[in-house]
Amino acid sequence: MARDKEEDDEIGEEKEDPKCPTILFTAAEKSKWRREWRSALVVKGLGRRVSYMTLARRLNAIWARHGEVQISDMRNGCFLVRFRSQKDYEWATMGGPWLLGDTYLTVHRWFKGFNPWKTVVTSTMVWAQLPELPIEFINKEAVMKIAEWLGRPVRVDRATELGARGKYARVFVEVDLTQSLLSQFKIEGVTYLVQYEGLDDLCT
Repeated sequence: MARDKEEDDEIGEEKEDPKCPTILFTAAEKSKWRREWRSALVVKGLGRRVSYMTLARRLNAIWARHGEVQISDMRNGCFLVRFRSQKDYEWATMGGPWLLGDTYLTVHRWFKGFNPWKTVVTSTMVWAQLPELPIEFINKEAVMKIAEWLGRPVRVDRATELGARGKYARVFVEVDLTQSLLSQFKIEGVTYLVQYEGLDDLCT
């Protein structure tokens, strides 16, 4: 029985070079296969390779707090980490920075089309501290606006949001490692410093 045109447009084969066919998948198929990776993280040692066994021991010790973590050894020094517990996933994503000895681990959320051969680590997520800010600027709105100059703001910590800490504000931000990290800024003519947690050994 002949298929209708709409079905052919979605999953049919195009007439092209038989030596290099285009494989088509439906949106439902791709969504189904990607679902299990939505709570996965891409981990890679910054500047050096780390061994699977060493990484597995370290991550199971610090990330598997509520459930098992599954670590897949990929190419090009990358690892994929899947979580059974959403709390563990959030902790691994937001609780860093993470170190393996003296090696900084870059941590990214998995994204569709991830290819360890073609993916180049150019950014990572990190906590930034903004010390000595006047108390009126230690609030979510002001800190997120400042953080736009540091990279891509993700969120402020709870104490900053509530204004419960007067010594510094703290914000989680994705920074571009191919660019010099912003180390200072001005508000009303006064210069303030930026401190990146766990990135002391990286050039700023």
